[in-house]
Amino acid sequence: MTATRFINYVLYLFFFTAILSCTVEDGEQGIQGQQGEQGEQGEPGTVNVMYSDWMDQDWNFIDTPTFKSMLVEDAHITDDFMENGGIVLGFFRYQDNAPYMLPNQDFRLNTVRSFISINFSDGGNVRFSIQSTDGTALTDDDVNGSGAEIQAQYKYVLIPGGTSLSGSKRAAEWNQLSYKAVCKAFHIPE
Repeated sequence: MTATRFINYVLYLFFFTAILSCTVEDGEQGIQGQQGEQGEQGEPGTVNVMYSDWMDQDWNFIDTPTFKSMLVEDAHITDDFMENGGIVLGFFRYQDNAPYMLPNQDFRLNTVRSFISINFSDGGNVRFSIQSTDGTALTDDDVNGSGAEIQAQYKYVLIPGGTSLSGSKRAAEWNQLSYKAVCKAFHIPE
């Protein structure tokens, strides 16, 4: 018998003995331990997420044949809000249909719907827009959707900044989430 074979036999015998010596029976339940001390206060999280209702479009800012824009004022969108890591997300839907994260480009209709937030020291606004990407005039179907009584709607979500935590999402990551994922993360009713 070679040394290698002898070592293999000894290892097999050791493992076989170890497996056979294990039992399946559990021991008795131990007594309850004492209550531990209160932990330290955790890092503050992101709270006070705010969101608008779904709003029918109203081209109250710019209304040209190839570009339309709606302005919604909001006193919460301040320089302080943005400088402290606040995030503003915009969404679009055709009434009760599935919402889309903005910006959203429709290659079939040659349109792009977009959204920006403008902030000042004493408040700001959100601007929703639709633009023709090929320079032709926007039709009612481009702007409102096709079908009886269809109306495009917009919504925005304000996520205040908090303490920077490793593993928390950056603005670019929030912008990649679907409307349903944002609603789930912040308990926003759909």
